Amino acid sequence: MTITSTIALIFAVLIFALIPGPGVMSIIAQSVSRGFKSTALYCLGVVSGDLCYLLMAIFGMGFIAQKLGTGFLVLKWIGAAYLIYLGIKSWMAAPPVENGSSLPTEKGFGKTYLAGLCVSLGNPKLIAFYCGFLPGFMDLQTLTASDVIIVTCAVIPTVLAVLLSYAWLGDRSRTAIRSPKIWKIANRCAGSVLIGSGVAVAME
Repeated sequence: MTITSTIALIFAVLIFALIPGPGVMSIIAQSVSRGFKSTALYCLGVVSGDLCYLLMAIFGMGFIAQKLGTGFLVLKWIGAAYLIYLGIKSWMAAPPVENGSSLPTEKGFGKTYLAGLCVSLGNPKLIAFYCGFLPGFMDLQTLTASDVIIVTCAVIPTVLAVLLSYAWLGDRSRTAIRSPKIWKIANRCAGSVLIGSGVAVAME
């Protein structure tokens, strides 16, 4: 790959990643409800799934996603169920005690990472997206090992940076809330978005 095509790929991925969808909305809502650390692990799970599909697209293994369709469907439902579970927890969460000084945090970091991974792997449409997207920037038939590394380093960190930025914005909004009443309203809004995102993921 040339420097020009690499830069073009990064900008294209950046634009696509910035477009809000159910995944982005769930990240913002989870960050408002549970904090940045927990949501960062969720983001890592999402990009881990993206990495799997990206490599499948590069190496022409789209048939694997087709053969394991039922398995991916189960993963999608697991991820969707966890988002709905987090939404319900957000609805039921009590407001912080002293002006936002004691905000609740999510302790199930492993579960949070796996939820992000399941949501991502449960969407095999991603491999179709990458298969249709990547040829606009490179010839998949003539990629070298160094090209694969460049593509991976261009796509995955870019997506992760965008997702973490959304998580950070959600966390900043969370810590800025001082009134327990407003915090409760915000938490219920976040819970509603998480539940809606879980339903949207399940229906995709």
